[in-house]
Amino acid sequence: MFSLPTEKVTRGIQFTNHNLKQVFESLLDAIFVTDPKGNVLVSNSTTALSLGISLDEFIGSNLRDLVHKGYYNTSYALEAVKRKSPMGGILRTRLNLTFFSTSTPILDENGEVKFVLTTGKFLNLDDKYVKTEAELSGGKKGVADVSVCLEESTAVVAESRAMREVLLKAYKVAQTDTTVLLMGDTGTGKDVLARYIHRHSKRSRAPFITINCAALPEHLVESELFGYEKGAFTGAKPEGKEGLFECAHQGTLFLDEIGELPLYLQGKLLRVIETGEVRRIGSNRARQVDVRIIAATNKDLEAMVQQGTFRDDLYYRLSVFPLKLPPLRERPEDIVALAFNFLQEFNKRYGTSFELDYRVLESLLAYDWPGNVRELRNAIERMVISSSVEGQCSLQPMCQSGKDEPRAYKLIKLLGLSGTLREVREEVEELYIRHVLEECGGRIGKAAEKLGIYRTVLYRKLKSYDERRRSGFASPGEAVQK
Repeated sequence: MFSLPTEKVTRGIQFTNHNLKQVFESLLDAIFVTDPKGNVLVSNSTTALSLGISLDEFIGSNLRDLVHKGYYNTSYALEAVKRKSPMGGILRTRLNLTFFSTSTPILDENGEVKFVLTTGKFLNLDDKYVKTEAELSGGKKGVADVSVCLEESTAVVAESRAMREVLLKAYKVAQTDTTVLLMGDTGTGKDVLARYIHRHSKRSRAPFITINCAALPEHLVESELFGYEKGAFTGAKPEGKEGLFECAHQGTLFLDEIGELPLYLQGKLLRVIETGEVRRIGSNRARQVDVRIIAATNKDLEAMVQQGTFRDDLYYRLSVFPLKLPPLRERPEDIVALAFNFLQEFNKRYGTSFELDYRVLESLLAYDWPGNVRELRNAIERMVISSSVEGQCSLQPMCQSGKDEPRAYKLIKLLGLSGTLREVREEVEELYIRHVLEECGGRIGKAAEKLGIYRTVLYRKLKSYDERRRSGFASPGEAVQK
């Protein structure tokens, strides 16, 4: 069994097996260690969750057995043992989760494999398609480059720990048919997450129907939801009309701004959810519908229940599986990722080639974004248009944030930079080297060439980073994840 000495004191810090488990569990990416025979020695729960089994089941299992049983399609850890070198590429689990997996063998003094450390970068962030390993590597085995094409305006960007936790929960609940309640401030992307759940559910080929309960006039909400028979009321269509519940049959109905639904209609909605039957206005016949409900709100429904403006029985029926989306100001990593995502979209739409420099990124990070993702998207579009029309971009919304702190403060805080100039320079160097390594799929030779240094120099630097981490100093990458 993989273990550390019971207690090791380094620079006044105690490091035990319990600490090791805490470190593994703090990582949202999949990570696990195996022996040369492919037996799992230690892992975090994210890895087990991605395979659809418990952590207790995963630890002690054998990778060959897991592949044979279809838990995932291939094992780069077993390849790494054979070749005694890092191996990696795209793999997919039985839950249809896509990862870029890298397995690194740890050799003993005789050059034999002692352990294999495997990490998995979650790629299933609403990718339109992910190229296969053969396509990416030109038919050659080894560590492949990753290419992911995202759908414009519908990609779930989850670079931050908070959003990745939400996304993993969303993927898990998508496999069921339960009702989901999405909560979060205006503009946090509840509609995008609702589409994500639908696309990864067994209803993905059926309709996804959206109704904004706050946008429809009160006298039309009932007819829109449930439909009506011909002649049901003045102005009704002669042939009648089916409601959105019927349109969403066997699919998903997304009820946005559910807190705005009139109180008298909440009881009818509850009845439909519980019985699966709708009755058109002016009809005596009930129609059976098979619909999955996803509701969303930016209001405190519990407080509304206490105030008597929202039915408690409907609230409990809708909140079977609640998901709360954090505001953008609490996930600065997503600000940068979203900004580049929107930039790519609008450059393509307007035929421009606008780029974001560090001053723009500092400004984006220094702003609180009360309008969340929607406001950020509008700001990037305005910048792109301004660069095309005026030859420069406008940063007025961000510059007027009213903060006294320097705009670079949040960027420095995000990177976890501190210490002397030499220490900060070393931290930034490690961040950039590991970034280039990831871009190069872990290939040392290609990364060294891109960095403009010898391969032996790169090996020496990586070794020094590992030694510093073992001696009790956190790497800048770890500091960013905290």
